[in-house]
Amino acid sequence: MLVRTALTGVCCALLLAGAAGCQGDDVQPQGAQVKGSAGASNGPPAAVLAVRRAADVTTGAKSSRTRTTMTMQNADRVVKLTGQGMFDYVRHIGSLTVDAPKDSGIAGPLQEILTPDALYMKNGSPGVPKDKWVRLAIDGLADGNLVSGGATDPGTSFEILRGVNDDVVLVGTEKLGADTVRHYKGTLDIRKAHDLTAPEVRGPLAAALKTFDGAPIPFDAYLDDAGRLRKVEESFAFAMGPDQGKAAPTAKVLSAAELYDFGVVVDVKPPEAKDLYVAPSPSRTPARRG
Repeated sequence: MLVRTALTGVCCALLLAGAAGCQGDDVQPQGAQVKGSAGASNGPPAAVLAVRRAADVTTGAKSSRTRTTMTMQNADRVVKLTGQGMFDYVRHIGSLTVDAPKDSGIAGPLQEILTPDALYMKNGSPGVPKDKWVRLAIDGLADGNLVSGGATDPGTSFEILRGVNDDVVLVGTEKLGADTVRHYKGTLDIRKAHDLTAPEVRGPLAAALKTFDGAPIPFDAYLDDAGRLRKVEESFAFAMGPDQGKAAPTAKVLSAAELYDFGVVVDVKPPEAKDLYVAPSPSRTPARRG
């Protein structure tokens, strides 16, 4: 049987097992103090509109490179993953290299290719040849790959901003590298984001609706002078364990993506069928004679 290979499974195992070397600072997104719900109206309309428009403006930039960070925490432990890659926001495809935790059992970085329909992973599961990719259907991931791959697809990171609530506020301006960006914070609603996202890229959010309970999700978004998203942080609560039910332990997850080098050429395509791993059929015990 093919074991679920999403990197979050590794992280949750580390959190539950209390692996050494995973302790760290408390996960506290800058937007975590914002409280509200769909329909809240305590933010200025200009701030709400700026963040909501960032999805279209960033898509208009066609592509970018990205740096990602995902931090998972339970009661007393933290696991942090970092990655880098590039994404084509017109073809809706990108690649990511994720550095796995030292105690994950994964030798070397995890390679990912992300599309709205599938997450392809290489070097993500023991027993799978290193030259083969494992295909995970997005609609089979309970969180729609907002968390599963160890990094939220940057395209989804800004598509989800279409669902911002009316509590968005402009914190002020800050430096991001050499650039000055505007820092906004507020909450968003996955259902609202799903309904406002184009059908061809709605898959991850449709799957995520199976897991997330509709509570407002805190975020921090940083926009440049052109209105493009330059950095986003989103905070999730994710049930650990195979059943992902209400009784399962919950991890706090802070997903962050930084976008830069807009317009870069992205030469990425899904793996061909010959490069995909196919799990062997269960062996059958020969019937005894006599």
